[in-house]
Amino acid sequence: MKNGRTEGGTLISQVHQISQRVWNAVLSRNGLEDLAGARGRVIFALWNEDNIPIKKLVEKTSLDKATLTGIINRLERDGYVKRIPSPDDKRVTLVSRTGKDEMFKKKVPKASDQQNALFYKGFSVKEIQEFEEYLKRILTNCREAEDMI
Repeated sequence: MKNGRTEGGTLISQVHQISQRVWNAVLSRNGLEDLAGARGRVIFALWNEDNIPIKKLVEKTSLDKATLTGIINRLERDGYVKRIPSPDDKRVTLVSRTGKDEMFKKKVPKASDQQNALFYKGFSVKEIQEFEEYLKRILTNCREAEDMI
């Protein structure tokens, strides 16, 4: 706390900006440039659950729908995903992996380990667990606030 004012929001923003640049460099060193930025967030989300509505992908990536639509357009153009109409509701579009991303799955754990080593350097296991619990609480607070706007 500085002058009675908290710095959490500013610090989170700075960590976000710098860690994205570092993560993109780690991806590049590991031949994973196609997963840089929000493209990777979409692919990672689809690895956890494939063939999902765009609305659910918005929730999983925390991207707004307009941004996500542009990313899906580019991923579809590059052959990583496809859009298909939901068999249950024709108004719903599902996003599905094409399989082109499978080549990344073996390399991602190594890149992720490298990023985590940089990110958590000097932290104990207990500190990491506490830190991540605090971040989850902040994320929940932010999502609740977003729902009210």
